[in-house]
Amino acid sequence: MPTYPQQSGFRPGPGGYKVVFNVSAATQVIQSGSGTVFRVYVNTAPTAAGGVYDMANGGTPSAANLICAIPAAAGIVEIIAPYYSGLYINPGSGGNVAVSIGT
Repeated sequence: MPTYPQQSGFRPGPGGYKVVFNVSAATQVIQSGSGTVFRVYVNTAPTAAGGVYDMANGGTPSAANLICAIPAAAGIVEIIAPYYSGLYINPGSGGNVAVSIGT
Protein backbone atom coordinates (compact mmCIF):
# COMPACT_ATOMS: atom_id res chain seq x y z
CA MET A 1 0.00 0.00 0.00
CA PRO A 2 1.45 3.41 -0.93
CA THR A 3 2.14 5.95 1.78
CA TYR A 4 1.36 9.61 1.36
CA PRO A 5 3.05 12.52 3.09
CA GLN A 6 0.99 14.08 5.83
CA GLN A 7 -0.31 17.42 4.65
CA SER A 8 -0.63 20.01 7.36
CA GLY A 9 -3.31 22.63 6.81
CA PHE A 10 -4.36 21.22 3.45
CA ARG A 11 -7.63 22.49 2.04
CA PRO A 12 -8.87 20.98 -1.21
CA GLY A 13 -10.24 24.32 -2.35
CA PRO A 14 -10.87 27.83 -1.13
CA GLY A 15 -13.80 28.38 1.15
CA GLY A 16 -12.84 30.18 4.32
CA TYR A 17 -12.89 28.95 7.87
CA LYS A 18 -15.39 31.43 9.28
CA VAL A 19 -18.85 32.51 8.16
CA VAL A 20 -20.52 35.63 9.54
CA PHE A 21 -24.30 35.38 9.28
CA ASN A 22 -27.11 37.96 9.22
CA VAL A 23 -25.18 41.01 8.11
CA SER A 24 -27.94 43.56 7.62
CA ALA A 25 -26.61 46.79 9.17
CA ALA A 26 -25.90 49.63 6.76
CA THR A 27 -22.12 49.16 6.95
CA GLN A 28 -20.69 46.62 9.34
CA VAL A 29 -17.10 45.71 10.22
CA ILE A 30 -16.61 41.97 9.82
CA GLN A 31 -12.93 41.70 10.70
CA SER A 32 -10.12 44.14 11.36
CA GLY A 33 -6.68 43.50 9.93
CA SER A 34 -5.87 41.40 6.91
CA GLY A 35 -7.40 38.22 5.52
CA THR A 36 -9.25 36.80 2.54
CA VAL A 37 -12.91 37.10 1.64
CA PHE A 38 -14.15 34.07 -0.27
CA ARG A 39 -17.91 34.37 -0.78
CA VAL A 40 -20.89 36.55 -0.06
CA TYR A 41 -24.21 34.74 0.24
CA VAL A 42 -27.04 37.16 -0.54
CA ASN A 43 -29.96 35.81 1.51
CA THR A 44 -32.35 38.72 1.06
CA ALA A 45 -31.94 40.73 -2.10
CA PRO A 46 -31.42 44.45 -1.42
CA THR A 47 -33.36 47.13 -3.21
CA ALA A 48 -30.05 48.86 -4.02
CA ALA A 49 -26.69 47.15 -4.51
CA GLY A 50 -24.14 47.07 -1.68
CA GLY A 51 -20.45 46.30 -1.53
CA VAL A 52 -17.49 44.58 0.10
CA TYR A 53 -14.79 47.04 1.19
CA ASP A 54 -11.19 47.02 2.45
CA MET A 55 -11.27 49.71 5.15
CA ALA A 56 -9.30 50.25 8.36
CA ASN A 57 -12.03 51.98 10.34
CA GLY A 58 -15.57 53.27 10.17
CA GLY A 59 -16.62 55.94 7.80
CA THR A 60 -18.15 56.23 4.40
CA PRO A 61 -16.99 53.54 1.95
CA SER A 62 -15.64 54.83 -1.35
CA ALA A 63 -14.92 53.34 -4.75
CA ALA A 64 -11.22 53.32 -3.84
CA ASN A 65 -11.95 50.80 -1.05
CA LEU A 66 -14.34 48.61 -3.05
CA ILE A 67 -13.37 44.94 -3.42
CA CYS A 68 -16.60 43.73 -5.00
CA ALA A 69 -20.15 44.97 -5.50
CA ILE A 70 -23.03 43.03 -3.94
CA PRO A 71 -25.79 42.73 -6.54
CA ALA A 72 -29.43 43.52 -5.91
CA ALA A 73 -30.34 39.84 -6.37
CA ALA A 74 -30.25 36.77 -4.13
CA GLY A 75 -27.46 34.25 -4.76
CA ILE A 76 -23.79 33.53 -4.13
CA VAL A 77 -21.01 35.92 -5.13
CA GLU A 78 -17.60 34.23 -5.49
CA ILE A 79 -14.87 36.74 -4.65
CA ILE A 80 -11.64 35.12 -3.35
CA ALA A 81 -9.80 38.38 -2.77
CA PRO A 82 -7.43 39.62 -0.06
CA TYR A 83 -8.10 42.58 2.19
CA TYR A 84 -5.38 44.37 4.10
CA SER A 85 -6.90 46.99 6.39
CA GLY A 86 -10.19 45.41 7.48
CA LEU A 87 -13.34 43.95 5.98
CA TYR A 88 -16.47 46.10 5.84
CA ILE A 89 -19.75 44.95 4.32
CA ASN A 90 -22.61 47.08 3.07
CA PRO A 91 -25.39 44.56 2.31
CA GLY A 92 -27.37 47.14 0.35
CA SER A 93 -30.63 48.78 1.27
CA GLY A 94 -32.83 46.15 2.95
CA GLY A 95 -30.40 43.32 2.15
CA ASN A 96 -29.19 40.46 4.34
CA VAL A 97 -25.97 38.57 3.59
CA ALA A 98 -23.55 36.02 5.06
CA VAL A 99 -19.81 36.30 4.43
CA SER A 100 -17.17 33.54 4.24
CA ILE A 101 -13.67 34.68 5.30
CA GLY A 102 -10.25 33.28 6.19
CA THR A 103 -6.81 34.53 7.16
